[in-house]
Amino acid sequence: MVLGPDTRDVVDLGVTEGGLDRLTGATVAVSGEAARTRGAGLGERVRLVLGDGTGVDARVVAVYDRGLGFGPVVLSRELAAGHTTTDLDQSVLVRTDGTDAAARGLMALAADRAGLAVTSTAPDADSTGEDTPPEVWVNLATVVVLLGYLLLGIADKLVAATAQRRAEIAALRLVGTTPRQVRAMMRREAAVVAAAALVSGSLLSALPLALLGQGFLGRPWPAGPAWLLPAVAATVVLTAYATIELPTRHALRTPPADALRAV
Repeated sequence: MVLGPDTRDVVDLGVTEGGLDRLTGATVAVSGEAARTRGAGLGERVRLVLGDGTGVDARVVAVYDRGLGFGPVVLSRELAAGHTTTDLDQSVLVRTDGTDAAARGLMALAADRAGLAVTSTAPDADSTGEDTPPEVWVNLATVVVLLGYLLLGIADKLVAATAQRRAEIAALRLVGTTPRQVRAMMRREAAVVAAAALVSGSLLSALPLALLGQGFLGRPWPAGPAWLLPAVAATVVLTAYATIELPTRHALRTPPADALRAV
């Protein structure tokens, strides 16, 4: 990423040491992770290879903690000048006073220059996701399909494991256990399976989600719709119930003696 010394007015990198006002000439800002792993602390000089293969020595003038969002290194504009394909800026960040006059001025500026478009980075409460890039929907569909296959695989194993217990169910019925008692027992097992899945899944995902939330959002909990957690819990419970209840009901329709002879 290439920025200038006035970056602090439009982008918050989360600077912890130094300052972006010194990001001029042969200088760079580095993420905290890069500073720790590469020995590139504040005031140190680092060796870089620019896009056209030119090697340069740059001095670290700032360290920031939002490396996951902005990358490990931020170059000054002067350092990158002449070493890119087009030597043009890809985007220009502008902070206005939020008035209609400022918006009209930016639109007029863009209208006079071909290929220049004005977009807002402010959150829009009325947004319906129409501007979401197509690749986001493709990635989401891929994840949903993979999770669907995983869920079907787990359900298939639970159905097979329950169906293999026909002899056990038949033996329970021969010693006097009623079908209602058998169903109650299997439902309790389904509840145990669902609870174990929810607890283990929550524990296994807590640490990665906390690290991602801290890195991207500055807090240990992720962003997302509130309904997602109860929806996941309901899916797990329904899957466990259906994959155990249905094979159990099927096994109860078979006379116990016939079920034992078929073993």
